[in-house]
Amino acid sequence: MSILEIFEGVIEVRASTGDNRLGGEDFNELLIDAMRARFAKEWGEGPRQNDTLRQKLREAAERARRAFTDQPSAKMQIVWRERTFELEITAAEFEASAAPLLARLREPVLRSLRDSRLDPQAMNEIILVGGATRMPLIRRAVTKMFGRFPSTTVNPDEAVALGAAIQAGLKARDAALREVAITDVCPYSLGVDIGERGPGGAIKRGIFSPILERNIVVPASRVKSFTTLEDGQKKIKLGIYQGESRLVAENIHLGAIEINLPPKPAGAISVDCRFTYDINGLIEVDVFVPETKVRQQLVIVDEDGPKGEDLARQRAALAALKVHPRETEGNRALLARAGRCYEDQLGERRAAVGHMVSQFEATLEGQDPRAIEQARKEFAAALDQMEGEVYF
Repeated sequence: MSILEIFEGVIEVRASTGDNRLGGEDFNELLIDAMRARFAKEWGEGPRQNDTLRQKLREAAERARRAFTDQPSAKMQIVWRERTFELEITAAEFEASAAPLLARLREPVLRSLRDSRLDPQAMNEIILVGGATRMPLIRRAVTKMFGRFPSTTVNPDEAVALGAAIQAGLKARDAALREVAITDVCPYSLGVDIGERGPGGAIKRGIFSPILERNIVVPASRVKSFTTLEDGQKKIKLGIYQGESRLVAENIHLGAIEINLPPKPAGAISVDCRFTYDINGLIEVDVFVPETKVRQQLVIVDEDGPKGEDLARQRAALAALKVHPRETEGNRALLARAGRCYEDQLGERRAAVGHMVSQFEATLEGQDPRAIEQARKEFAAALDQMEGEVYF
């Protein structure tokens, strides 16, 4: 599910989630299983072992699933070894067998709403995209989730093709799309594997520490610091992973960076790990040891991604993002102004300024541009009120 905000030619992706292991083929499998159960004596393990029979069943299941779009029942029919096999399934039977799959639709919807921080009632339209959404049971499930009917004005098959065409046109800077701009998000969290010391002192390894969390607007860059866990530790190896699970074993491994460290007591050496990600899927991982000034980088790019001069140009563009929010000119100026205000005040008013500074600095550490922008406006307004004059 993707949540989009559209205004004045700008299409902003607020959140995008999904289940990569759920699709139309999963519903086809339910029909295949039903027919295999009906003719178990005749076929034995045939559908699993025989590729030809398996393909016939897949084609019959696809036809039947499409028939449910406007029919109360569907007939699966195949010819195998000069014999015709038929099975009629009602839409109600199909929907009952699909209940576990329909339940899996709910979690991506809830996750995208949580990530976008939007109330379902705030959405103007619910649009179904993709051929599988033609199934009445999908439309009913969506209606129940949102308490209203989804829009039927968009062709679910054409929408996918049109979206791909528009994206290609934007990348090619087609003149017809000069007034259109699309912001995208990071679809999955990106981070590293770390170890944690438990209450008994034992180190548990293989824990996922997200650095760029899903649905961050891209291009984006975030940094996180880690410290050594063992005395005399001479190196650190950071595995790069994509996913949402707390355990890296359940996420996707993308690469690794190993960097040498000076042997010192546990916790004495810190390592800064920065992830930078752009709209073309280019990931740059930058590991820096402040103690030794040693830096290691890893670039992760798709097989059909940019190469040569194009890659160098994109990496140069990413370099401009590698600034912590506390170092940007606007935020530094606001903190300097707050410092002067603190010096000018006494008592409760001075304490109030100090509290606001702490809150703003905490927001900067979160590195969320949307939250920082809002916090900056509120902080500046509070200082305006306290000082009795407006600074521009």
